[in-house]
This record gives sequence, C-alpha cells and structure tokens, in this order.
Amino acid sequence: MPSSVQDIMLIGGIPALISFQVPRALFRGVFVGLNAEVDFFASTVAGLEPQGQAALRSFFTLCQNNRRSPLRLSEDGQKNYLLEEIYEQMVEPARRCGIDLYDVVREQVRSFQPGGGDAAPAILLSL
Repeated sequence: MPSSVQDIMLIGGIPALISFQVPRALFRGVFVGLNAEVDFFASTVAGLEPQGQAALRSFFTLCQNNRRSPLRLSEDGQKNYLLEEIYEQMVEPARRCGIDLYDVVREQVRSFQPGGGDAAPAILLSL
C-alpha cells in the first residue's frame, strides 16, 4: 500500500518525508532540515532504511570533506537549526505513538558517529 504524504521516517536522527512515486512505482524519501536536498528510493518501504542510511552517510562525508555543516539554519534569522523546529512539531505525534522522539534521535545519531556501532533502526511515523 502506498504511503501517505505525511509519513516520516527517522534515519540517523534526521526525518525524511516518504512518498510513493506512482509512475515509477517507487517509494521516495527526502531528508528535511539539511542544507541540501538528499533523497533516496526503494521499491518497498523496508528497502528505504538501508538506502536512506547510505544516502545520509554519503552526504555527511561530503559535508565533512567540504568543511560545512550538514544542517540548515532556521529561516527566522536566529542561530537555530531548522531541524530543531521540525523536532518540536514531531514530539507530540511521536508521543501519541508511544515513542520518545529525543531518545530515538540520540540512539540513531550515536550510531552514525565514528565507532558508534550498528545503525539504530529507522522509525516510520504516520503523522
């Protein structure tokens, strides 16, 4: 069954909007809160996680090599990151699903750091 426009998958602590591309019969994930568009594709929802992890790791490596932050600054003129605002909007819906958003994010981010071990599982939220 195709996912809705409001499905979000957390991978490496970064939310990705999930949609179904009808003409290509593929699921597409697009990370939000990053300073570039990073997307990934899979033929199944289960296939999105490894594709998303690979895309995110590749993007983080590119940013590190270019000595730039992977996160987009908020557009309100403050020194906050857009990702912080997105998390604020996701806390309550995640809580209703029995998920502590910040615990999940901490676990996922830790696994993306050098020596962090295996990747923490992605989480799919329907908001």
